[in-house]
Amino acid sequence: MRVLAISISIFFLGQGVFAQFLPSRYQAEVFSQWTETSEVQFSTGVPQPTPGGGFYEWITGYPLNADEVNTTNVNLYMDIFEPVGDTQSKRPVIIICFGGGFLDGSKDHWSMRLLAQDLAKRGFVTATIDYRLGMNIFDEGLSQRAVYRGLQDGRSAIRFFRADAAGANTYKIDPDQIYIGGHSAGAFIGTHIAYIDKNIERPLSTTSAYSQGGTTLSDQGCFDCAGDNQGYSGHANSIFSLAGAVGDLNYMETADDPSIVMFHSDDDGTVPYTNGEPFSNVSFLVVGSDLPVVYGSENMDARAATIGLPKEFYSYTNRGHGVHEDGSTALYSDIVPGIADWFYDQELKPEDHQIYGPDIVCSTDLTRDYNTDAGLAELYDWQVTGGTFVQQSSSSNEVTVLWDASAPVKSLSVTPYSCGGAPGETILLNVIVNTTVQNTWQATSGNWGDASNWSLGILPEVCHETFLPVQSSSYFVDLNGIDADIRSLNVGGNATLNLSNGYTLDVKGGGVVDISGMFNLSGVLKVRDNFNTESELTISGQLINSSTGLIEVHQFSDKGIDLKISGSLVNNGTVTILEE
Repeated sequence: MRVLAISISIFFLGQGVFAQFLPSRYQAEVFSQWTETSEVQFSTGVPQPTPGGGFYEWITGYPLNADEVNTTNVNLYMDIFEPVGDTQSKRPVIIICFGGGFLDGSKDHWSMRLLAQDLAKRGFVTATIDYRLGMNIFDEGLSQRAVYRGLQDGRSAIRFFRADAAGANTYKIDPDQIYIGGHSAGAFIGTHIAYIDKNIERPLSTTSAYSQGGTTLSDQGCFDCAGDNQGYSGHANSIFSLAGAVGDLNYMETADDPSIVMFHSDDDGTVPYTNGEPFSNVSFLVVGSDLPVVYGSENMDARAATIGLPKEFYSYTNRGHGVHEDGSTALYSDIVPGIADWFYDQELKPEDHQIYGPDIVCSTDLTRDYNTDAGLAELYDWQVTGGTFVQQSSSSNEVTVLWDASAPVKSLSVTPYSCGGAPGETILLNVIVNTTVQNTWQATSGNWGDASNWSLGILPEVCHETFLPVQSSSYFVDLNGIDADIRSLNVGGNATLNLSNGYTLDVKGGGVVDISGMFNLSGVLKVRDNFNTESELTISGQLINSSTGLIEVHQFSDKGIDLKISGSLVNNGTVTILEE
């Protein structure tokens, strides 16, 4: 095993590594370098067919007349690429399979390596893998054995990372975020791993019910019966396909199958854009060629749409079979972003969040609590303008802010991050500091303590002029379970306010209470003015003070009490006037 190490600085917050917030991770190159660990073995002693000989093998040098009876055991290896300077402990991995018709190629193909390196710079762990070669193109059934071997080898690579995550955790992989794909035959590996998920879907030729030259073939075994780490699942969470196809559209069954992003050009002469036999551009030169019909990206796209499977299809007209290769040294500029954005949007991006807490803050109460949705993200990048954090942690969905009333701009934002460091949408809450603001009941009957019943979306506060307005029909508001401090209170003509025993309504911001409707008082009503003016209690409706009720009116020494009763004050409790 050879390790190529490239150094780069590590991101710090405060005095040590705390949280690595990269707002463009997976969507752009946020790391400038990568490290490569090469020749990592993931399958041991798996059977590979031997060349079968014949004219076409002699003239091409490819194992296209594979002998499925006589096999040679081989080991399989991968090269692993990681972003340098990454502090994430659970990262998604993309496994990349080369093309070559199951006849030729290797993990060292330049475009596969370039794809792996560029995706690593965006924050993914990537791996280019080898898989077993050899296909018999003269027998439809025998050719399917080559694809099935590729499926098993791809699943073995997936299991390698799941086993590592459960054990040594060398590569810090999230076992629930493993993706696979590739070009041409490599794409076939991805699509069949994704969509062949039942043993009954295996081609008959992969079992011992098939023969070659009169000799019964060995059963190739279950999906995860070849290679190492067979105690783990080889299931992929999502796939990408560069000029790929699938053997049967019915393999794609439900919207819960792995999502897929596809790239294909309609002038591809090797893998059909719609459907047909592979190698149509050269198969007429091979006498006896017999390959199965496969279904290319256009057909797969239509099938995905029918079953509601999440998919994206990049269709072209002039890229040929090398849909991703812009010449012999570069990738087309849309390939890496297309793959990375798909996995980010579909698999990694946290769900949308909201900020909960007051956007209108009273000048007398500038320290406020805020939170965002819990359980939908791993970390939270909180930022405040025009205030300071009293309490804040990147691991918490809750913060406390002390607002600066004199600041010209006041706002709070949060960007949620998944456990793999994928950023979600940044949510911004603009905040206003007021001395007075109106908060109006906008529901029918209900509980005072339900913030959704109020026009400001928050419970009335000490600077709120609080209105229970006249509505089209009578209604009631119950104040129980909490105490409330407000600036003023207006109870409309067909509204009834019920204040339960054991709870207090303190009208202390403005000291004004106007009751045109009904107020049933079993708790404590305090009426006082913090601004050193007259306390006002106006009753044009009815205030019933029960035996447990207390009306407490505060009178400043040099001010009077403005008491206006044109309605009814029924007092079975206590009325107290306090001089201050």
